[in-house]
Amino acid sequence: MAICGGLAILMAGLAVVQYRWSTRVASADAQREKEHLNAAAALFAEQFNGVVAQAVQFLQTDARNAVRSGNPAVGMPELFNEIYYADVREDGKAEIRKRGADGRFEAAAMPDWAAPLHCGTIAIEQPPAMIVPAEELMIAKAGGGEIRVTRTGVGKCFVARIDIEYLRRRLFPRLIGGSFGGTAAGDYDFAVASRGGRGEVIFGAATGAELRTPFFSLMPDSLMRRTQSAPDGARKQNVVIVERVESTVTGDAQGRIAPLIGPGIWELRVAHKGMPLEAAFEQTRRRNLLWSLAVEALLLAAIVFLVVAVRRIERLADQKMRFVAGVSHELRTPVSAIAMLARNQADGLVVGADRVRQYGELIHQQSRRLNEMVEQTLQYAGIGSGLRQPANEMVDPRRLIGEAVGERRGELERAGFEVELALGEDLPQIRGDAPWLRAAIDNLLSNAVKHAGAGRWLRVSAEHDRGGKEVRIAVEDRGAGIDPAEQPEIFEPFARGKSAIEAQIPGSGLGLSLVRSAAEAHHGSVTLESEPGRGSRFTLHLPV
Repeated sequence: MAICGGLAILMAGLAVVQYRWSTRVASADAQREKEHLNAAAALFAEQFNGVVAQAVQFLQTDARNAVRSGNPAVGMPELFNEIYYADVREDGKAEIRKRGADGRFEAAAMPDWAAPLHCGTIAIEQPPAMIVPAEELMIAKAGGGEIRVTRTGVGKCFVARIDIEYLRRRLFPRLIGGSFGGTAAGDYDFAVASRGGRGEVIFGAATGAELRTPFFSLMPDSLMRRTQSAPDGARKQNVVIVERVESTVTGDAQGRIAPLIGPGIWELRVAHKGMPLEAAFEQTRRRNLLWSLAVEALLLAAIVFLVVAVRRIERLADQKMRFVAGVSHELRTPVSAIAMLARNQADGLVVGADRVRQYGELIHQQSRRLNEMVEQTLQYAGIGSGLRQPANEMVDPRRLIGEAVGERRGELERAGFEVELALGEDLPQIRGDAPWLRAAIDNLLSNAVKHAGAGRWLRVSAEHDRGGKEVRIAVEDRGAGIDPAEQPEIFEPFARGKSAIEAQIPGSGLGLSLVRSAAEAHHGSVTLESEPGRGSRFTLHLPV
């Protein structure tokens, strides 16, 4: 018992520690998840900006060469679906060329969405497009350590319209899956929106975003720098001018254009599905805590059941010891009486027909008592082993009761009992084991004879309960009754009432437990109605 109590205290302490531990673990997990999301979002921005940088490199190399030479610019990036080349003169007029289906740049008109045109490193939000300058500084190193700088292509730029459907259907899902993992879409909502004043959503839907990461930008060193050999053997370097960005984009009151060099013109929004991230981790923590507490509760319940089982085993062991002691005494009494009576007859001390008859009756009573004890013990052993199963035959309750009462009639008459029989006329047959049921009724009669001697009255009744579809067989007496405190355990093996022990009424405590076993084996039950000083009524409920 002390060990079980110690285990219960340890389980309570473990529950307290687990509660505190789960809070810290949930907080640490939420922090790690946030760090993971930030790193994944940074990777997404880096990869997208890399795609943009590659597209810019195409404009400043292949597209620039195609404009100069008139050859087709092949291998256009999937990011673009339209590319224009603009050469803005000092008078404000511009020569516009558009890349055609064959890859060559041909004369065309500048679309309305690009007006007014500003040559610089600029992004247009609606429709999504980007402007990249085509102007260069030609740097050549002369002899004597001198550097000569020549500016060419001032006011020349490329205007490339971004294919929004390509972003939505292919690029964004691929980058999100590669950065956040293939299963992230099951836990999070992703969206891409403009960082401008309108905040237009370009991809997905994420309300109440917990993470916002800007992207779609170019660093100055991302712009193409290429060194080539000059005809005279010197080296030259092409440098894209980026100093004119701020002056180019100032004055757009609608926020339609923005610098492409900076933190980013779009932002990636990430939100946990259904609830905020911390709330989701808190919910998971509570669920895990409830599961662990449930397991601990089961362990505590197991400890309680163990304590109850140990006490029950101790009580059963005590009852068995008392049963052994009681049976030893009970067996010794009839055996001694039979031996003494037989010895007297053998010695010739019994003379006359009346005395012989009296001695014979006494021997018969003691042998019957001995036989009952042996039968009860054997029945209990057979039921406890689980080997005995009831027979499946039709049994007549009237005949069953008549045989049981008939076997006890002589004993009841000698004890001065008044016996009443109240058997219904419509009793149906029941299916079961006739000897087993007769033994159960006999045990009830024997119990009444032992404990109802003061009332000297016995009533055996049977009725058919059509509503409950059962036959009720009752044995009622007017004895001392049973104490209410003892009634819950009266059908337990080896259980005997305190009053029966004090009055030294013979018995082993097995009779009523055998009655209950017989009833349950026939899918029925046995009930008790008793009041101290007013007798008892035992009822067998047997299904039809």
